[in-house]
Amino acid sequence: MNKQSSRTIKQRFLGLLRLNNTPKEIALGVAIGVFIAILPVYGLHTVLVVIFALLVRRANRIAILAGTNISLPPTLPFITWAGYSLGRLIAGKGYPALSWSVFKGFSYKSIFRFYFPLFIGSFVLGIICAVIFYFFTLWFINRRRRRHLPVRRESGNSVKKTAIFLAAVLTLITCSFLSAQTAVSPDYTGEKIVYEISPLGVAEYQDLGMVEFRGDKASLVIFKTRVLGFDDREKIYSVPRTFLPIRVERDITMWLGKEYIFEEYDQKNFSLVIEKFSGGKKVNEYKFKKDGPINNAVTLPFYLRNVAELDIGWSFIARFPDKFEVKLVSIEEIEVPAGKFKAYYFTSTPRKFEIWISKDGSRVPLRIKGLGGLGYTLSMKKRISGKEQAVVGYPGRQR
Repeated sequence: MNKQSSRTIKQRFLGLLRLNNTPKEIALGVAIGVFIAILPVYGLHTVLVVIFALLVRRANRIAILAGTNISLPPTLPFITWAGYSLGRLIAGKGYPALSWSVFKGFSYKSIFRFYFPLFIGSFVLGIICAVIFYFFTLWFINRRRRRHLPVRRESGNSVKKTAIFLAAVLTLITCSFLSAQTAVSPDYTGEKIVYEISPLGVAEYQDLGMVEFRGDKASLVIFKTRVLGFDDREKIYSVPRTFLPIRVERDITMWLGKEYIFEEYDQKNFSLVIEKFSGGKKVNEYKFKKDGPINNAVTLPFYLRNVAELDIGWSFIARFPDKFEVKLVSIEEIEVPAGKFKAYYFTSTPRKFEIWISKDGSRVPLRIKGLGGLGYTLSMKKRISGKEQAVVGYPGRQR
């Protein structure tokens, strides 16, 4: 922390000694100010200071303002990191850890992906720090005033009522954010989607929900492909919400025999190891090291369900492991075997694939088209959600 910031905090804190309020009123003000400063409500801190100053009459208003000085440019990165890390611990590890690579290609739209754990973690951190600063300020002012200033009597019941009111307000805010998070993250456990593959094939996607994997929670999906005597069954473990793969186990049956392929992803170090087995022996091994998280072609379209807002021009970087920019270029009406839909249309740069996602709450992948040498197209034929009976077609289609 630079000398200027240190001097500012010191002056504000020593200035508290000259306030004509009881130690508890000053300590409560400082605690509220610290809590407000840690909340990631950028641009609204002053508004919250005014609101709390009006609502919590027993708290000294100057002390509230002084408490907000804990959040200064030198301390803000550490507060943000601590709040987000604590939020990941509470909300689950489906959110990426902060690293410099995360900020490559960072945009204002990607803030929605990080804000929930940041808010929850900062909220808890703010309460912890507020309690610490309350008792520290109380001790400090009592100690310094003991010889110089008379102590005013105060109503303990008023302070208790204020604390109860403050806790109720903060609990209401937390519940609102938790409800919002649940609303944008529905559970698709049991979902099954059947696709026609052109030419002459069929594929099936099945969501088995959350499972225990290596001591942690992971999403598990099964993806089966059958094309002209070629059967491929993929068991894909991925990070919840982001759908970044952890491990893929492929059981491949062909005319000439069977093959097993295992893909091991290290999303912290951005590496991938692929092992191929045939006849009980390892026949090939491939290693890849990239500059960011590595995606899976099957789960990538389902990650788009968790993007808060999709506007034309929105884009992100995907790796398979080659790097692509995936961009939303238009909204159009398409027809697949399951019916007609309004859909988000995504393309890749370089031009290797196209994706159509239904423009509704479920954001179902409707069509996936490969633009490589052989070419292929997956078109949705049927969708069965976890809470529905089997249906031919999809109930959300255009009439």
